[in-house]
Amino acid sequence: MIIEFFGPPGAGKTTLARTLAARLREHNYTVDLVLSHRPAERSPSESAKPSTALRKILFAARRLTRPLTELASMLVQPRGMSRDLTTALNLIKVLPPSSALSSLRLLQYMSRLSHAWFRRSAIAHIVLFDQAFVQAICSLTLLCGIADEALISYALDLVPEPDLLIRLDAPAKLLEERLRDRHDLGSKVERLLELDLETSLNSRNVIDLLHDLLCRKGRNVVSISSVNQSSLAAAVEQMERQIVSMVEQRKRAATKPAHVGADISGHSSLISTIFDPDLGALDRTGTARTRK
Repeated sequence: MIIEFFGPPGAGKTTLARTLAARLREHNYTVDLVLSHRPAERSPSESAKPSTALRKILFAARRLTRPLTELASMLVQPRGMSRDLTTALNLIKVLPPSSALSSLRLLQYMSRLSHAWFRRSAIAHIVLFDQAFVQAICSLTLLCGIADEALISYALDLVPEPDLLIRLDAPAKLLEERLRDRHDLGSKVERLLELDLETSLNSRNVIDLLHDLLCRKGRNVVSISSVNQSSLAAAVEQMERQIVSMVEQRKRAATKPAHVGADISGHSSLISTIFDPDLGALDRTGTARTRK
């Protein structure tokens, strides 16, 4: 089960993902947490330590070397690499960034994202992405500079569909405060890799459009707000209940075919009716299709 978060920068996606994963694990659910890496999205233990110049350099080095490490892993395990590159290239063709550097950065990022997404798509337990394809489409739209509804809709059709999408938002003033803190916390190198403040705040309009399109496409989307610790706790509780409900429904659905099979095996007349050569097989409505 794959769950993606999306929302404007600074909304608290990574914080919520970490907290939700911890809560689910406390209740004995296996959770695979896939995180982005930004200066304001460090682990609680890292954030508690003073942000010295040396630590900023180490964080920047980690952020720069992580893509190389993951790309090397993809080369070692080339299965699906063509699919991952094709996914990334198709998205860039639909929503091309205005600069070649942004295109290159997003190409490698979305290739790695595709690799991580599909590798975990076959996992039975819960997988949380603090941001994934919907957020990547938001970034592409901002860097493209044209919020064309038809193109964004087409881009959404090109990416795999998660089991649940969680939209996280916060008031503009709070987002601005968090983004300024992120700017102060990061190194100069990390700041170069981030969107500027105005573009980040404008992302709310793109997120609104994405949310509307996803709902029209029938995707499973939940919208929550992160204002303070109290609202975060309420959001975590709400999401935990919904995810647990989805997991339990899947467990019941997985056991249902076995019971149906057991019931059918004990009724020879029913079997003969379904497979009677004179009647043919039943169609999906239960009506017999006669052989001509």
